Amino acid sequence: LNQAQGNFDQVELQYIAAKNARDLAAERHRRSKEEFMERQLCRPGRWNDNYRKLLKWKEEHDGDTMVTCTKDSPEDVKKLNTWVLRNRCYYRYYNNGDKRHIKEYQIYGLTKIGFVWDVSEHLWNQNMELLLKYYTEFGDFQVPKEEHGKLWRFIAKVRTAYRRKQDGQVQQELNEDRIAQLNKLNFEWVGKHPSGRNKTKPTSDSVRYEPMVKVLAEFKEEHGHLKVHSLANDWKRKKAKPSKAEYRALPKFVSFLRNQHDLWREGKPSSLDDEKVRDLTELGLEWKKPASEPRTTNRINPKRRKVVEKTIHALPGNDVKFEMHVPKLLF
Repeated sequence: LNQAQGNFDQVELQYIAAKNARDLAAERHRRSKEEFMERQLCRPGRWNDNYRKLLKWKEEHDGDTMVTCTKDSPEDVKKLNTWVLRNRCYYRYYNNGDKRHIKEYQIYGLTKIGFVWDVSEHLWNQNMELLLKYYTEFGDFQVPKEEHGKLWRFIAKVRTAYRRKQDGQVQQELNEDRIAQLNKLNFEWVGKHPSGRNKTKPTSDSVRYEPMVKVLAEFKEEHGHLKVHSLANDWKRKKAKPSKAEYRALPKFVSFLRNQHDLWREGKPSSLDDEKVRDLTELGLEWKKPASEPRTTNRINPKRRKVVEKTIHALPGNDVKFEMHVPKLLF
């Protein structure tokens, strides 16, 4: 028995030593990987130049990495804003398996400086901080619109989303975790009218499924297609007028269906199920391309096409038609 106990203690010590060696090797690997990515961030290149511009922006704007801009913003701010939005989109592709657009060291560098990958979650946390601060100071949720416009709009959107969720509609921006956060504050889900009555508002019919699908089918029967957004632009510019007033709500409804289809495809809670997706596909509705599918195109800019055409025909012994070789050379 003593010999068996001694063998057990020896095996346990060997296990602890092996575990410590594994942890030490993993730590060395992590450090070497970080050093490699730091060196990659210091190399010259267009992406690294924009990264350094973002660092400068963060220093000058109290740690902000959102880079918001307006139509009156300087051109360099607009370009940086576009770069930020593009990287956020590429990160979504990366998580869905398409890793061609953004590299691991780039994700590391942006994460290190506090880059906002999920804008919805970031804005939610900001608004919750404002709400908690207001509730701590005043003890209620009757936020005046004139003095606290941003917080008032946030509360109005939350109450609308909750009301729609109670009606059976999927509200992705108001999940169970967020409802639990608000319930801890004893949040008032129904606002009070100044007269003392509870303020109620009917749910918008723009996201009602059954009636809007009938309108969509009528549009398809009349026009022969479901390209509602192309006609909606003419309606807005008053170049044309829809034959039915209900058609004006179709662009918003189609966008809603496509967003819900993305959630359904990813296995997340959605207003669509297999039967509805099949019916809409048979109706002729085109869905958005999956985020994991590579974004490629065979279209060539006409100006670039002329330059490449001259370059190819200037090569000695090249009498082959331009259209046969340009895609291979460019892509």
